[in-house]
Amino acid sequence: MINFIFELARLINYAINIYAGLIIVYALLTWIPSVFNTRLGNLVARVVEPYLNFFNRFVPPIFGISLAPLIAIVALELFGQGLIVIAQWVIRLIAGY
Repeated sequence: MINFIFELARLINYAINIYAGLIIVYALLTWIPSVFNTRLGNLVARVVEPYLNFFNRFVPPIFGISLAPLIAIVALELFGQGLIVIAQWVIRLIAGY
């Protein structure tokens, strides 16, 4: 059971890191708008935009540059770290120490 929780936390951490990488790729692709007409650009946009749209509502662009990807990555990393702390707490609870 403990190994399962540990592996699940590791898998979620990998998924968070991959998604953060996709956000970075999306932010770089926005500098070349014609890239979104390709399959890869369209796929990245469809995966990342719903999450970024949440932050775009609250974080206005500064001098035409959106800080939403940066805030989104920070929020994603904080969420991931919170999950790791919860997983460690559950493991300690199960192990009895």
